[in-house]
Amino acid sequence: MLVAPSRQRREGARGDVSDERIFISYRHADAGGWARSLHDSLDEQLGAGRAFRDVAMPSGIDFHQHAEALLDRCDVVLAIIGKRWASITDAEGNVRLQNPDDLVRREIARALQRPDVEVIPVLVDGAQMPTERELPPDLAPLSRRLASELTDTRWDYDVGVLTGRLRELLGEKPPRRLWGSRPMWAAVATVILLVFSWLLWQSRQPEGAPPAKVDARIERVTSRNVAEPLADYLDETRQSKRRYSPDQLRQPGYVFNVSVRIIGQRDEKFPVRWSLYRRPEARVAGPSYNRIAGDMTPESDDHASTWPVWVPYPPRRGTYFVRFTLQDQRNRPVSEQDSQAFRYPPPTVG
Repeated sequence: MLVAPSRQRREGARGDVSDERIFISYRHADAGGWARSLHDSLDEQLGAGRAFRDVAMPSGIDFHQHAEALLDRCDVVLAIIGKRWASITDAEGNVRLQNPDDLVRREIARALQRPDVEVIPVLVDGAQMPTERELPPDLAPLSRRLASELTDTRWDYDVGVLTGRLRELLGEKPPRRLWGSRPMWAAVATVILLVFSWLLWQSRQPEGAPPAKVDARIERVTSRNVAEPLADYLDETRQSKRRYSPDQLRQPGYVFNVSVRIIGQRDEKFPVRWSLYRRPEARVAGPSYNRIAGDMTPESDDHASTWPVWVPYPPRRGTYFVRFTLQDQRNRPVSEQDSQAFRYPPPTVG
């Protein structure tokens, strides 16, 4: 049985193994490329040597002993979960996650045993958070951890959010920019150029022309109050089914009509995202967390449209609501609106 040493022993021996405080756990065949990209981004934003990934070990070292020593000294474990993380099989056709000796399972189970370690599931490639039923008993607590999500289209933003959380856990502050550094001078030059461009644009405007003003908001959210499988929703909205499994296409959910109005801006995308909350204010992790509902692209200077958004059934009984967020081109929230609260499962009639 693996037993984690005391914190006093770990802190005293931290320098004997490495300075890595973030352990990246992943499956090569499931999310190897995502783990490599995340490692590179963490090195860039937090400094080289702060995160550990198995390819960084020197040749000839005992991997199991080295990984376990790092796990006993780290502060954060990032569990990178792709679409095949829980279902990938070995050469004999057995699901790896169900094997007690599976390396990924041992890494996460060991980390979950330590109350002083933050284990963060990181969903990549459109993966959903595994349910407790899909996990072996020693990994069941993982299903209750709030997941982070990394996407291709929002990579810099998503990594920035995750990095901010890591700085909090490691007790660090964002690095200060010195005036003598090249990035700061580049930023100053950019600001000067933007100000000059704006003054030039203003000089060419006719006198009395009103300044441009953008008003983007979610005006209302309504529910259809009927169960609808994902496949029917995709047919209605003319979206492809190719990236979904048969089980996912059969999954029932609720459809909300989200009405958005955008004034003063055209031909620019405004992403609409949603999050599921359980009353009073508990955000639900996994497949319900921080999902993209679509992009609103105004076709005129005063554009109004209503878009149906499908939300899967909640994972357990309770009272819920859905929070819809409209974002600008820099993925900053500009408007939010909550749906009416609803109970799951819905009450039966008669």
